[in-house]
Amino acid sequence: MNKLNELKEKKLDNKGFSLVELIIVIAIMAVLIGVLAPQYLKYVDKSRKSADLDNIDAIISAIEIYSSDPDHTIVQGAITIAAKAGDPIIGSPSGSIKTALDDAGISYSTMKLKSAAYAGSSINFGSDGKMTVTNGSGGGKLKEDLGR
Repeated sequence: MNKLNELKEKKLDNKGFSLVELIIVIAIMAVLIGVLAPQYLKYVDKSRKSADLDNIDAIISAIEIYSSDPDHTIVQGAITIAAKAGDPIIGSPSGSIKTALDDAGISYSTMKLKSAAYAGSSINFGSDGKMTVTNGSGGGKLKEDLGR
């Protein structure tokens, strides 16, 4: 019995966190999450736009390089960027655009649009070798962001 009383006394000596202390810590964490979450989401969206822009730029560069080769004809046609995030950046290109991308080894069917910023934009390659970019409905400015 004496040992039981000693254990009870030792148990009472153990100090832990009070409920008030735990609530204060949780409140501080909630404030930090509330402040930092919007910044994190902006960063994620910016990185998705950047990845899309890099992929689109790689596609354009491959077509321009293919067109500049004297053994090939000038690539003509249009590319339309996907309508929503998660879809392939470009659908199934045809003609010389498909040939140029295949020749460059770009697997356009696996390149997915990560952000809807450039959705619906189009890139036209004319017979004169010039490229025109039309911004889509996604709100992003593909023409300006490409810097071309």
